[in-house]
Amino acid sequence: MSKSNITLVFRFIALSIVLPAFGQGTAAPSTASVEETASRLVKMHDVWGPKASTPNMSLSLREASREGPMIRIRMYATGLPKQGIYTLFQWPVTQREPSQSLGGITFDESGLAVCAGTPGTCGTPDKPNDPIDVVLKPVPGEPSRLALISADQAIKLYAKIVPIPLKGEDKGCSVEAVLLTPGFELVAIEATGFPPNTDIVMDTDSEGERHGGKARTDTNGRYISAILPYKQGLARGTAKVTLKASGCSPSVTFPWGRRN
Repeated sequence: MSKSNITLVFRFIALSIVLPAFGQGTAAPSTASVEETASRLVKMHDVWGPKASTPNMSLSLREASREGPMIRIRMYATGLPKQGIYTLFQWPVTQREPSQSLGGITFDESGLAVCAGTPGTCGTPDKPNDPIDVVLKPVPGEPSRLALISADQAIKLYAKIVPIPLKGEDKGCSVEAVLLTPGFELVAIEATGFPPNTDIVMDTDSEGERHGGKARTDTNGRYISAILPYKQGLARGTAKVTLKASGCSPSVTFPWGRRN
């Protein structure tokens, strides 16, 4: 994906994701249109990170605390100029595009995102350099996608984290399922740790409905794809994805369908 297209990740062309859970009472879209939409959404999710960030700068997300279903994430940046004010944007799977969350963010000497409590920044003077906690209540497999954009738009930092991963490993190879829509209508399947430039076979079993296909890892031994796990006639179920290569065969299992 080119740098110009990467900028569209943030600006985001709103997509009409017509999937089984969303399509009730509407004409069914063509297979080609669903596949194209799914592919575009996976690409947008994939580049949300170092690939889209300003060169030589990075943003990392670290878990600060966990209490029951509540998880607090803190943001750390490297390579930034000492002065600068940033705005936080979030792109949850429940929204079609990123939205502004908090302005007036700065960083302390350690690179931690804080509310300085000074004029033009977030926070209050009685709590100087107050660390910013992004509070999440994720379900398994749900990503948190955050972006920090400088006031002059010159610096853009993207990062994502899956606080409760759905992941399987075998002999150093791993496969992870990441939900891209609220009811797992669309799921990103990411393979890592495989030999570079090697053939793999993907086998998907969703409530007895099986599909298979061949793919190839990149030079880093990574592969990412999308699946639509819904089975016609069922409102919810479970899917299992296995990636097979010479020497390893990791699997991951995940639920699909709205639970409320």
